[in-house]
Amino acid sequence: MFMYNTQNMLYHGCRECEKAMKILYVNIPTGKEDGEFGDFAKNAYVPLMRRNIGLVKNPDTEIVFRFSEWGMGPIDMAYYRYIDHLASRMVYYAARNAREEGFDAVVINCFGDPMLWELRQALDIPVVGIGETAMFHASLMGYKFGIVHISPYNIPETEEHLCKYGLKDRCIGQRPIDGWDAGLEEGLTDSLDTVEAFIKTARKLIDDGAEVIIPGCSLMSPTVRLTPGAEHLYPNGLTEVDGVPVVDVLSVTVKTAETMASLNRAGSGWISRKCLFAQPPQYVKDMSMAVTENYNFKFWDVKY
Repeated sequence: MFMYNTQNMLYHGCRECEKAMKILYVNIPTGKEDGEFGDFAKNAYVPLMRRNIGLVKNPDTEIVFRFSEWGMGPIDMAYYRYIDHLASRMVYYAARNAREEGFDAVVINCFGDPMLWELRQALDIPVVGIGETAMFHASLMGYKFGIVHISPYNIPETEEHLCKYGLKDRCIGQRPIDGWDAGLEEGLTDSLDTVEAFIKTARKLIDDGAEVIIPGCSLMSPTVRLTPGAEHLYPNGLTEVDGVPVVDVLSVTVKTAETMASLNRAGSGWISRKCLFAQPPQYVKDMSMAVTENYNFKFWDVKY
């Protein structure tokens, strides 16, 4: 009888873990839904991300792409850290009620991982960033990895993150994509120039000793993975350069989010609240409401 009850309990637990997941993708580019940015997001950015994530995500996993009306605007703003830092609070407000909204995990869809550790501390569900995830995964694929960035201005921040994540010795180097100031948005529909520039830059990192290449941007990664508009030259997308694998950043991240959510659902250990991610007691939350509560931010979602 004891064995029968135990089996039933374990079976019930497994059934709970099999329920469809819901993951919130917090996107850093911002703008109004009913404007030029909304058209770009719905007709170019999100469809390409859907295709990329769809390569690996569980069929039942629901993805919600969330955009803020306030925050980081055109990509040029992301090159300058003080602007990037001031805009990053929208990440917190976009995700702070994620658990109450029924989400199982949150993805910060920016290689710079804005508010990653802070949001991980604040929320009771897993929070992953594409930068941290890609770099840790690259260290599983090979000993030394190199990063292709969207601009030279993003390199110092990532250098700090490599130290923060304990991966500095695993990174052979970072380089801005060749012709970085030409813009990346066009590559979402016509990727040939972006792909060729990426290959040229990746080869320099390979010459430096890189065994794995990371495309360091949520715009660049699906562009090189799926090569839209250049499928006749790259029918399977760009997954390697001269035999060196390219990290599929968006796919790796969604699988990590699903795994962390599964561990949480199963009741397994999935985070430490001892120090770095320790959560404040209720009285501290109460006295902090002036900074943690803000209802002026407006968001809109695109579901998958």
